[in-house]
Amino acid sequence: MDDYESLNWAGSKSVGQVSEIAVLAPIKQGPIPGERRTYEQRLRAAIDNLQNRVQKGIPNELDRVRSIHFGRMIIIRPEQYLVYSQVAGVKYADGLQTDSGKIPDVFDDYVEVKKDTSVGPGESDDIQCRSWLLTLVEFDGDLKVYFRNIAQYLGPAFDSIFVNCEDYPGTTYFERFWLWIRRYQIETALFYPRYRDLSVVRIRQLQEFKHQFDEFVASVRSPTGSRAKSMDELFDAFLRRTQQYAGDFPAAGGTFRKTRGA
Repeated sequence: MDDYESLNWAGSKSVGQVSEIAVLAPIKQGPIPGERRTYEQRLRAAIDNLQNRVQKGIPNELDRVRSIHFGRMIIIRPEQYLVYSQVAGVKYADGLQTDSGKIPDVFDDYVEVKKDTSVGPGESDDIQCRSWLLTLVEFDGDLKVYFRNIAQYLGPAFDSIFVNCEDYPGTTYFERFWLWIRRYQIETALFYPRYRDLSVVRIRQLQEFKHQFDEFVASVRSPTGSRAKSMDELFDAFLRRTQQYAGDFPAAGGTFRKTRGA
């Protein structure tokens, strides 16, 4: 880990109060000791489980970090990034070819690459082409504060995904974890947040306000369009319901908490 400090770090971009990070980490190769699945298969299963809960609206670990605007995890396979390449030792699919070159055959991650130990370093024809995990996140605030929140509130869940990547140290010792993130961070060429001055908590406030306003309109107008008699009282009740603020934000682990006025 000490060698990481000498690297030319990639930087995150911030626009308004929204920041981003992109991390491209190498996935471990071969089968997991004692299991019949590979590290990549275990990684896919963990991500699929999280995605299923997101799609079904089931609470998940990411909900604990309220500063996240957007997140993606993408597994990049060798047969994807080696298109248009001509690499010795890589098998190419028969009959599949573009104008710029052949298309690689699908790699079997379960089969471990065997090195030819009879030749010197760099002389073997064997090649190791691994899959990579690309993680893209947009969030409110400072990069290091964001990852402190990750370590504090998502530690075991975060570890269950990234433990499938090379030399991942875990979140227990933050500085080691932080250096690993920076080691595999890559530069984002374009970062364009559409709502640069709206935090996640502010968006939630506006969403709740709109919901309350729709209820207010429904209460003062009947389906036929006639007006309610107690307009002033209904409006006062609406104001009381919409007197709310965000608590504990954007402090570490801050949450959106609706607080009604008296």
